[in-house]
Amino acid sequence: MQPIAIFVASAVAFAIAFWVVRGVLISIFRTQALNPLGVALIATALLLFLLRNALVAIALLIIGSLLLLRKNGAAAGGPEAQTSKVSSAHLEMTLDHATGTINGRILTGKRQDQFLSDLTLNDLMEYHAEIQMDEQTLQLLETFLDAAHADWRDQEDTNSARDEEMPPSSTRLSRDQAYRLLGLEAGCSDDDIRRAYHRLIKRVHPDSGGSAVLTAQITAARDRLLGDRQ
Repeated sequence: MQPIAIFVASAVAFAIAFWVVRGVLISIFRTQALNPLGVALIATALLLFLLRNALVAIALLIIGSLLLLRKNGAAAGGPEAQTSKVSSAHLEMTLDHATGTINGRILTGKRQDQFLSDLTLNDLMEYHAEIQMDEQTLQLLETFLDAAHADWRDQEDTNSARDEEMPPSSTRLSRDQAYRLLGLEAGCSDDDIRRAYHRLIKRVHPDSGGSAVLTAQITAARDRLLGDRQ
């Protein structure tokens, strides 16, 4: 009966040590997903220390610690913990904490699911012009442009000067672009179109510190939608 008693006592002691060690490690790693083998080895090492078998105890303690750090250290520093995301209605931006890299994924429109890093500067400037009416998306895109293309504003000034020399009729807006510029949805009434035009034109007219290009685009959007109904 003595071997059985020793076995039962050892099992109970191990269970208690395992429970105590696991509780301490949970408070350290702040997770329930601990490596069971690592916990068991550390618990066994604790019992061996009590039995004055320090050499084996230290070896088991080192192995158990390495197993825990390998799993739980990776979990704590994985990709999800190393990135931040912020979204607008049309763009999702991601910041990689480790590298400082900024990237964005377009959520709507003809470039849906494309990443900003995959677009040329000309494509980005075209997209920049398309989202002028969405201030939040515009801010996110300009953050990316500042990081990826430090001189993009020089090209914007060049494009703006060229566009201002063009007659408004030199480009033809699509219906979707016209609705997006006016902040409207398909099916709206003529009065909705006129009200949106008058509201926006006050904000973007050059006399109010706005842009001649935007004024022309908004006017073209109004004419495109109202013209289709005549």
